[in-house]
Amino acid sequence: MRMRFSMKTEYGVRAALELAGNAGRGALQSGEIARRQGIPGPFLDQVLMTLRRAGLVSSTRGPHGGHELARRPDQIRLDQVIACLEGNGLRSRQEDGAGAGDSQVLAQVTERAEQAAREVFASHTLADCLRLRRAESRVFHGIFHSAPANRKDA
Repeated sequence: MRMRFSMKTEYGVRAALELAGNAGRGALQSGEIARRQGIPGPFLDQVLMTLRRAGLVSSTRGPHGGHELARRPDQIRLDQVIACLEGNGLRSRQEDGAGAGDSQVLAQVTERAEQAAREVFASHTLADCLRLRRAESRVFHGIFHSAPANRKDA
């Protein structure tokens, strides 16, 4: 079973990671973020506005403007990005007060799983996510490109 996020949240996390990867190198224009991440431009603009209103992204207008993180990547947690885009970060059914027995048990277990997920998101900064991405990239690269053999030529 995989956790599901809205497209807004997925695009927002991807945009935040793109900005985190560019931290310290200046602002990125939304068109560049959209191109690198494959996010539709108008939708990205909405997502960036939400991140800006939450104080996670700062934006500068003009020909040399763009977007950058408002704080260092190690100071922004993944749960903060998710919360501003999607609330608690998880899609759960609305509790309507109805249901008993096994339905209540399932609801209780689901709430515990959601709480555990929130704790994991809170324990990862954008910098942590970048490290995970780099480590995964090295593993993926290594599958297709073996390390050069140490040969002793006579």
